[in-house]
Amino acid sequence: MRVGTVCYATEQGLGYLAKDFYDHGVVTDPVVVLHPKRPSRHGEWYPDRPVIHPGTLFSTPVLAYLSACDVVLFFETPFDWQLIPFLREHGVKTALIPMYECMPAELPAKPDLVVNPSLLDQRYYPEGVYLPVPAPDGWFCRRRDRARVFVHNAGHGGLRGRNGTAEVLNAFEQYVRSPAKLIIRTQSGFSTGDYPPTNPNVEIRTGTFDRRTLYSEGDVFLFPEKFNGLSLPLQEAFAAGMCVMCGDRFPMNAWLPTPPMIQVKEYRRARVSPRCNEFDEAVYDPKEIARTVDDWYDRDVSLFSQEGGRWAEENSWGNLKPRYIDLLERLAGTTRPRSV
Repeated sequence: MRVGTVCYATEQGLGYLAKDFYDHGVVTDPVVVLHPKRPSRHGEWYPDRPVIHPGTLFSTPVLAYLSACDVVLFFETPFDWQLIPFLREHGVKTALIPMYECMPAELPAKPDLVVNPSLLDQRYYPEGVYLPVPAPDGWFCRRRDRARVFVHNAGHGGLRGRNGTAEVLNAFEQYVRSPAKLIIRTQSGFSTGDYPPTNPNVEIRTGTFDRRTLYSEGDVFLFPEKFNGLSLPLQEAFAAGMCVMCGDRFPMNAWLPTPPMIQVKEYRRARVSPRCNEFDEAVYDPKEIARTVDDWYDRDVSLFSQEGGRWAEENSWGNLKPRYIDLLERLAGTTRPRSV
């Protein structure tokens, strides 16, 4: 079975997501879209595969390439929604893994199958099938003993500051009283005017780091995210054996240990753009983040390492890949490769 996709080859969540599905053989025929701002690693990740510029999908020969697939699986976006009816006309089934917060409130075209990666996405697309994204394959799970070093991965900052970076820094700058150490990794850097690092226990590291390096150090992954459904950083940290300290909000409190979670102050209705779905965005009080950090500082978190290891095994590629393959094979049915 040939499974195509259209994706970025960038070191960010959406890029890693597509790469994992390709590396594990679920996706076989990727088309890479060059990111308008970030470096593309298509030569390393997807050698000898089609590469296009944004907005040129329908002006390139890749349509014939995708039309030769049995199924085309999209991650969040098809990049051009007219691709869905085009592929349908050429006998190719389409499947979509949505990120509810970034999806148009009214889909311009409906795929043949929606595969929801979280229980929150399932609420938005109840006609879809809930199937979690597998945990990182072969991830190094290290036992963490006591909650002394807290790690926050800011990435590129996230839509609407969704990773909670400003609130975490505010908590450590003003309210944390314990000697907890905080390591913040950022790919984009911070303005010192916005984030003055006056707390000597706060270390900011700038650059793009190997995914395993992100979780090789530290005991607690501090990540008060505001509105994710699927959160790859939380999955990666838990699979690496870290105690995960995120917001006590759905769907995270449906699969992660809840004792270390941070209380949400309130929710407000929000959108990432006027055309996208409306959602509940969690609001966090830096004082509550600090209280939770201080409460857990130096406590035994070894049981969370064990739980993370078990979760990673239960949700491994070995266990979940056959379910993805089965879904896509049943979707493809008797579809045969065709050319334009």
